Amino acid sequence: MKATKNTPQGRVCYTCHRKTLPRKPCWVCGKTVLAAAHTEEGAWCERCRQAHLAEPCSRCGRTAPVAIRDEQRPVCKACYQRAHQRPPRRCVDCGEDKPAARLTDEGPLCERCDNRRAPKVLCPRCGKTRKVGTVRTGVCRACAQRAIPRQPCRNCGRTRLVAYRDADGEPWCDRCRRRAQAEPCSGCGARKVVCARDHIGPWCTACWEVVRPGPPCDDCGQRPSMPMPGADGVARCVPCHLAAQVPCARCGTTARAERHWPEGPVCLSCVDAVRLTHERCHRCGELAGVFRREAAGPLCPDCAGVTFSYHCPTCGAMGRLLRGQCPSCTARRDLGEVFTQPDGRPAAWLAPLAELLENYDNPYSLSLYLRRPGGQLIRRMVTGELACTHQALDELRQTTAVQHLRGLLVLAELLEPREEELAQLTRDVQTLLERVTTPHDKTILARYARWHLMPLAHQHAEQDAGFTYYQREHLRRKLDTARLLLSYLGTRGTSLATLTQPVADRWLIRNRPRQHHARSFLLWAATNGLAPAHIAIGTSRHTGDREIMSDTDRVLLAVTLETDDTLPLADRVAGCLVLQYGQSCWRLVNLTADDVLAHPDEPGILGLRLGRDPLWLRPRLSALLHRLVTNRRPLAGALRHRPTPYLFPGLRPDRPITSATLQTRLRKLGVPSVRTARNGAWLSLVGAVHWKMLADLLGVADTTASAWHRENGGDRASYVASRLRQGQRTAGPE
Repeated sequence: MKATKNTPQGRVCYTCHRKTLPRKPCWVCGKTVLAAAHTEEGAWCERCRQAHLAEPCSRCGRTAPVAIRDEQRPVCKACYQRAHQRPPRRCVDCGEDKPAARLTDEGPLCERCDNRRAPKVLCPRCGKTRKVGTVRTGVCRACAQRAIPRQPCRNCGRTRLVAYRDADGEPWCDRCRRRAQAEPCSGCGARKVVCARDHIGPWCTACWEVVRPGPPCDDCGQRPSMPMPGADGVARCVPCHLAAQVPCARCGTTARAERHWPEGPVCLSCVDAVRLTHERCHRCGELAGVFRREAAGPLCPDCAGVTFSYHCPTCGAMGRLLRGQCPSCTARRDLGEVFTQPDGRPAAWLAPLAELLENYDNPYSLSLYLRRPGGQLIRRMVTGELACTHQALDELRQTTAVQHLRGLLVLAELLEPREEELAQLTRDVQTLLERVTTPHDKTILARYARWHLMPLAHQHAEQDAGFTYYQREHLRRKLDTARLLLSYLGTRGTSLATLTQPVADRWLIRNRPRQHHARSFLLWAATNGLAPAHIAIGTSRHTGDREIMSDTDRVLLAVTLETDDTLPLADRVAGCLVLQYGQSCWRLVNLTADDVLAHPDEPGILGLRLGRDPLWLRPRLSALLHRLVTNRRPLAGALRHRPTPYLFPGLRPDRPITSATLQTRLRKLGVPSVRTARNGAWLSLVGAVHWKMLADLLGVADTTASAWHRENGGDRASYVASRLRQGQRTAGPE
């Protein structure tokens, strides 16, 4: 190796000489590295210097450091190496023809094998035998990466790597630096991160993909193609290249290419097979993914000359990486960043919420939740922008993320539990009252809500089933109907006290679906002396839907749900109870584990306490119900370690799934409508079992069971006649 300098120890090479040079902090990113350039502002590291001197390449159009200039036109390093490729030589280690990175006494070595031969040392920080990342300290690459100091960003307050320092010397993260240095794009005019520059001006990434130099794409013909054609010889642009469906070089499946390996494009399934199959390589002896199997044994990707990351730099686990780390390490990192204040200290008052989120069984779900609106709300609480109170959450738009976060804060005992539907009804009342402009009408509506609707809501809340969403929506529609009626009276120059029957009839003709709600409001107003007593609105007649599901379709679907193990277990049990016993979704979601009974004489047979008498289920359905009782868990990933009493738990362990959600899930299984399935089941049951027994078994009113009996062609007299005949048979001789 060529020597560059004479030292008291002798002549040293260029690499060893660089190790002895002093390190200085870069004035842009703040990292203490070997200075690559010096300006009036201070020292520059190699990375910042290249980023500052980057120009659009005249061949590929990509903004990159200039390697050479061809006739005063800049050329990047990739294009230069592509045009001046080194001749391939057979590597003495892997035996493949590749450009030689180093010549040894044994022969040429490719770059991968040369790196593999690098000596390994015992890292003094993590205690693992790895390759040296920082020669001065002797630590491995992973520890050297973690040792880089993180500082709170001046703009967003998150503790991250320093990518830029402003004129005051304050650190900025890379994301904020890109946003602050954004410029108006020459194509779309929006302020975005500059991807490239030409004689027209700066371009964003999306616009540059359309105007950059190059031949057109063979697939879309709109954007320039990539400098190199794809594996199948077709020149495509970047979006078409990423979305191209090509045959996999390994399994032959036509899919999107996850990787482009020496044998060609490879699908995601084949890449995962390499990631998740771990054996000792017969060349290097390392435990790694099996790239392929040879006669001598398995071969790892490093020895095969394939470069892709599947080792987590933090814990060393092998598999898919999520933003540079394994999913578990990424979730822990995201959780720490979310609960870190702008001053770098953790938010101690939200520690119970952080402990609750740590119980996510799927790290992918936790990372996704922290990056979505739920995590953004938590960040606002950490920074103090959003208070951790019910009042602060009530002022927000009541989305699913807000409701879910409220439930988590209640379970973490950071908020006091409350009757959520009652609170939401109060919020709905205030919203409707704000839409009323007449003070007199607002007073009437406030009295109607305070003295009529709210007592009904509290009465429902004191019952066992509680105050449900549908009951809240019913009361809200009553108040909204009263608002519309008063608004109509105001437009006609009359008031509620001078209301006449013709005016009420004209409004009713236009608002026929609101007849029942308007009648309730006028009865209350007449009782309290606010409206004339002679105004009459008839009761709306409720006609039930008698459409039925055929017995053939119903029985075949029930058998499929009992035997198909690929379907969700909870949906199978709910579908069987609807198809076979005509149960409503509202009744099913309120079932608890205490409602499940074990047969005293027949082992393995379970029953449900729906009415006065227990309903014993069929053996196959009993087995499904037993599995459901054993394996039921809340839907929210952070709460699945908590016990729940419900057979169909929802997002909270103290709340079941909603009946609307259960109906949607049953519809996906093939149930056209829960009502039609129940109608078919009831008609079949009343034809085989007496209606009185069904009322006691299924927990319905006698009038409901009798109505279905009459719908099937029977009447009440048949029950009396059957009892009389039974008494006559008993009195006679045996």
